[in-house]
Amino acid sequence: MSATQWAVTGVGAVAPEAGAEDGAWFDHRVRLGPRGYKYLPAAAQYLLAAARGALDDGGRCEAVPPERRGAALALNGGFAELFDAMDRQVAVEGGAAGLSPATAPYFAVSLLGSRLTAELALKAFALTLATPRVAALEAVEAGGRALAAGRCDTLVVGAAEHRLPGSPAGRGEQGAIAMTLEPRAAAEARGARVRGTVAARSLFVPPGRELPDGLVPGAVRRLLPDLDTAVEVHHVTDGSPFASAVGAEVDRAAGTTGRVTPAGSGCLTGAQALAGMLTGPPGTRLLLTATGEGHAALALVRTAPGPYRNSEKPHTSQKRETH
Repeated sequence: MSATQWAVTGVGAVAPEAGAEDGAWFDHRVRLGPRGYKYLPAAAQYLLAAARGALDDGGRCEAVPPERRGAALALNGGFAELFDAMDRQVAVEGGAAGLSPATAPYFAVSLLGSRLTAELALKAFALTLATPRVAALEAVEAGGRALAAGRCDTLVVGAAEHRLPGSPAGRGEQGAIAMTLEPRAAAEARGARVRGTVAARSLFVPPGRELPDGLVPGAVRRLLPDLDTAVEVHHVTDGSPFASAVGAEVDRAAGTTGRVTPAGSGCLTGAQALAGMLTGPPGTRLLLTATGEGHAALALVRTAPGPYRNSEKPHTSQKRETH
């Protein structure tokens, strides 16, 4: 049985321009609003701005009751700077009583989307995935399962990262990607402008074990049953033996050699590659993310010709005058 393809009706992106200085490229007062966002962790600020961009790009939200709106989000090291500060305060600088009431609520990665879900009234459910490097594609997979199970009618998928403490200036993953997903029939019924369709599958092989025969080809066939279709393959991997072995299996199954992009420290590079596929030229594309810890995920993107998508970039949020 092939995986269900979900319509992507909006894509939003937040990222620094080349050469932008750390801490200066994103002004929460301009991107989100003059009040109420100062103490929101940077990764959560990026995610909220990207989600607003996805909705402005055509994602459906206001027409769906809040209890039918869901969220599937991804984060790896984006809260590391905040967690380090909390640990120092508790262990070295006077104890938990000195924690800031403004930042203490963000004590876990699962709270990445707390402000996002409140502002957008995403009340059906909120999932946060944190699997190393593959979390963004896993969010697409988990969110798609929720759509298929009828747990929501529209879904916000997002991934965000903030550079790790100690990273050289201008290095490390920073920013966010967000997209809105819904059933294709629903998107067509409301006349939505569809960026493309997407489906995802993930797999895991414990470190030290051989890659089981048929595991990767089976995942590819589930996403792409018509293997005679011309497909472009893109790998976002960490160069580990496991990732290289999975990549070779994907290339054999797809009948082509994939382009390789080095993975970043978190899950954002894979999310950015996915957004690029959805906003690029028409075609069928297969994205692999994989890491030496034994995790891998695949996403299939199909885009068709149309003036809405060709040559357009993911939508970026504009200045907000309220909140």
